[in-house]
Amino acid sequence: INEAIELFRFALCIRLQTLPDSYVDHANSYHWLGKAYDDKGEYDRSIEYNKKSLKIRIERLGDDHPDVATSCNNLGIVYGKKGEYDKAIEYHEKSLEIRLNKLGSDHPDVACSYNNLGRVYDSKGEYDKAIEYHKKSLEIWLNKLGSDHPDVACSYNNLGV
Repeated sequence: INEAIELFRFALCIRLQTLPDSYVDHANSYHWLGKAYDDKGEYDRSIEYNKKSLKIRIERLGDDHPDVATSCNNLGIVYGKKGEYDKAIEYHEKSLEIRLNKLGSDHPDVACSYNNLGRVYDSKGEYDKAIEYHKKSLEIWLNKLGSDHPDVACSYNNLGV
């Protein structure tokens, strides 16, 4: 992970030197740095980079762009890992809202948002809500990806937990 972080930082430095301020590619570099720090378990640093990515994406793409939904999703995941469930839900709900409006109710990314909300509600001990969201994600993934897809298996697993 450290090598990946080093490479992502190098890419960001090049982009910062060669591209205009707040260019969308900067957001992509911040996104990947946030992901790497999440994978490393450095959640505060992950949040810092994901928020930078989100800010640029909102400024450049508008607050209802699917890439903004991705940034919100990533922040929701990290806040969930930190145990800050209300913040996690807030970001996941924003991600879901954008995805529903821009991608449609049967898109796999919508299923991902439902799945992530289910996981947070499960962590909060709100099992009825968790089941509701996991069933929604399962239905979409079954219809779009087929019964033998790994995401479908993930949904069955989450419902079983």
